[in-house]
Amino acid sequence: MLLILPVFLSMVFLIMETGNISFRLIVLNHATYEVARIGGMTWSIPSLGNEGKMNDVMKRILPAASVRCYKEETIYDPQAYQMNYDLVCVAQEPVQLIFPMSRVILAKPSGAGSRTLTAVVRMPIESPLKQ
Repeated sequence: MLLILPVFLSMVFLIMETGNISFRLIVLNHATYEVARIGGMTWSIPSLGNEGKMNDVMKRILPAASVRCYKEETIYDPQAYQMNYDLVCVAQEPVQLIFPMSRVILAKPSGAGSRTLTAVVRMPIESPLKQ
């Protein structure tokens, strides 16, 4: 009878922590999408878009997060006679777990009390047609 309350509270805390992590992941995905959108429009112009500037944009949205962006070939366009590229943005944010029992169960590395969330977004890089 004495174990019912701690087990019940542990389950409630796990459910609440899962909601907290889900919320933080949704915010991180949205911020990464915005960074990739800006990068997709400016990456082909060297003075406007590069990884350092994309990281600055991410820091303005989520100060604890960092983003790494790189260009990846996708497919050759036979009509325009040029290669198309995607900007791949990988964002990471360390999130502190806030409920007592879930810090032990959900933390990575175990017992750290935090978990690093990762979001990956691809965005086509807009480039002018070559004449």
